[in-house]
Amino acid sequence: MRGGGQFRLLSGSGFSVRFGFTLAEVLITLGIIGVVAAMTLPVVVGNYQKKVTAVKVKKFYSMFNQAFQMAQLEFGEYKYWDIEDSSELYYKYLKNHIKTVDVKTNVQISGSFTDGVVMTYADGSQTACSKNINGSWQRDTLGCVFLAKPITQEGKFWDYTGSNGPRYVFWFWMNEDKGQIEPPYLDREDEFLDERCKRQNLEGNSYFTCSTILYKNGWEFPDNYPW
Repeated sequence: MRGGGQFRLLSGSGFSVRFGFTLAEVLITLGIIGVVAAMTLPVVVGNYQKKVTAVKVKKFYSMFNQAFQMAQLEFGEYKYWDIEDSSELYYKYLKNHIKTVDVKTNVQISGSFTDGVVMTYADGSQTACSKNINGSWQRDTLGCVFLAKPITQEGKFWDYTGSNGPRYVFWFWMNEDKGQIEPPYLDREDEFLDERCKRQNLEGNSYFTCSTILYKNGWEFPDNYPW
């Protein structure tokens, strides 16, 4: 049986010449195209998602630090700001310099971060900040986590154990001397950073250095990133 692509051409000698593909050939070709698409599509989609996320994190970093710079022109250096609770960070200092669509206060960001302020932006991404840290590390230092995609769980704003942490959770800490936020552990070696960006981290510092890896790699995800 011939496929629908066949047609006849009569030559002057009366012989007919046939052009086209058999149905089997067409089906085989479509099957090969389907297999190739199935193999390459996840890679294409994954690379696209990485680029979109990297752009979001870079945009947040620039926007948030610009807001801090503008607020410091208005209120003086950050290290002299009087922040009794995390909600004041937004309502007293940053409100006029950041465009948000929603703000929540007194939120438990995680088991270690309480009394947080959560800012939601037009693209759906969020920033959660808190100065009240229950753990001993970086006590009384302003910590902010940028969520490229909101991660919410009952009783908490987000959870360390989420399987997609390295895709969506990016930590930043306030450098009071510079008056700006920056990724943590900028002076540590790559092995240390890689270990603390993994989904499962036995030391409890999950995802703390994912932002650092992205920052040090020019706001692009390296090939070995635990996406």
